[in-house]
Amino acid sequence: MSELKNIIIVNDINYINGGAAKVAINTAKAFENDEKINVYFFSSVDKNTNKENEKIHYITTNQEESLHDKNKIRGAINGIWNIKAKRDFGKLLKKFDKNDTIIHIHSWSKALSSSVFYIANKKGFKIIVTLHDYFSLCPNGGLYNYTKQEICNINPMSYKCIKCNCDSRNYMFKVYRIVRQFVQNKLVKMNQKIKYVVSISDFSIKQMRINLQPNTIIKRVYNPIQTNKENKINNIEKNDYYLYVGRLSKEKGVELFCKAITNLHEKGIVIGDGEQLEILKKDYPQIDFLGWKKSEQVIEYMKNARALIFPSLWYECAPLTILEALSIGLPCIVSDECAAVEFIKEGITGVNFKRNSAEDLKDKIKLFRDNEYLKRLNTSAYEIYWNNPFDISRYKKDLREFYNEVLNSEKE
Repeated sequence: MSELKNIIIVNDINYINGGAAKVAINTAKAFENDEKINVYFFSSVDKNTNKENEKIHYITTNQEESLHDKNKIRGAINGIWNIKAKRDFGKLLKKFDKNDTIIHIHSWSKALSSSVFYIANKKGFKIIVTLHDYFSLCPNGGLYNYTKQEICNINPMSYKCIKCNCDSRNYMFKVYRIVRQFVQNKLVKMNQKIKYVVSISDFSIKQMRINLQPNTIIKRVYNPIQTNKENKINNIEKNDYYLYVGRLSKEKGVELFCKAITNLHEKGIVIGDGEQLEILKKDYPQIDFLGWKKSEQVIEYMKNARALIFPSLWYECAPLTILEALSIGLPCIVSDECAAVEFIKEGITGVNFKRNSAEDLKDKIKLFRDNEYLKRLNTSAYEIYWNNPFDISRYKKDLREFYNEVLNSEKE
């Protein structure tokens, strides 16, 4: 039986700028104090300023995200096939024994490209991929038509998909994404060669299962959050605003939040940044837009809210914000066509509303005007979460079991 000695986490960036990066970094940190395991973090973008305080070995190609590269041609090429990432990752892997090493890939589409998967697979290492989004399946990563603002049911990479102008920017950018997906699907054959998958929700894997091989081994491991049990909201009925936390982009449904709150003459706070910020500030002056906040600051705003509203319009995979809210007893109002519904017990820890329906969202918000109803949800959300918390120890236990299972699976 092989013993796990090395874990190599692969992610486009090595600092927190979103859910996938946060989970990748927390994965590395979960194992950094394990005396029997060495943890490595391979990325393209290096903006981690706290490395000297960690036992994690950081390796980076010192490149920019493809879209942020000042040299647009170089950025586009790296997004499709990052030669430097492939070369540097290949050099790194020469130091390891494939019989005691697991490679865990979290994200690759923003900078690293599928070249890192290609070289790791070529060298015969056991690779686990956490599917945080739909980039393994869909060119724009969302199974969503950003032009029409609706969920896309077109078969990815079909002729109909290729000619569809669904990108959030323009059709030429869609062409770029198609080329990138072609390289990933046809040259790297990533979906055919992914043998071990971490699914972060049952909802998301249902959307992606058709694109994986029948013999792919899937382990559902819910993303971890870091909160304290002592953070429970007390006297929630005294709280006076509704909260949105997330990126300010159309598919996240933030405008739906603003519209419903404004029409009901309720108080609303928005935490986050994005391309819609200035437009929303102009159209909804009564909403407080606070920009990005640190995790501990977000928790403080959650403590003073009546409910967290999660109005996503697309197939959100597994929002960490929902779990953070439930852990302190903050009930949630969530769109019924995203993975958030997987974590909500209807009428007990929160409620669902019909996706993209401002009227249904308003009806659900009205329920929270009842203080007794609100207090019941507050108590239930907190108790149910802490009966089986999504904390880092649970996450580490589940991952360790999967790592050992994969490492000791039959030779490929």
